[in-house]
Amino acid sequence: MNPNEVKPNGSTTNATSASTPQQHHTQAAEHPELAAKSHKEAAKFIGANDHKSASDQVKMGRDHVVKAQDHVDSAAKKTSALSK
Repeated sequence: MNPNEVKPNGSTTNATSASTPQQHHTQAAEHPELAAKSHKEAAKFIGANDHKSASDQVKMGRDHVVKAQDHVDSAAKKTSALSK
């Protein structure tokens, strides 16, 4: 997968592919946007009375929030290592 390719979940990369603090912060910013999209989809599914799909979208949204925090934590570790 090239760095600009979009994965099925909408993410361009994952926490292990980021190698610099800048990349981690960029990805941390992408994940809340993806979480918002998931929650909008969940709302549509609820409107269509498809609660199973809505639940799946909510889980995906939560996962994006966790991934964003992972990127922030990874960026902090890399920044700390660079400043020593």
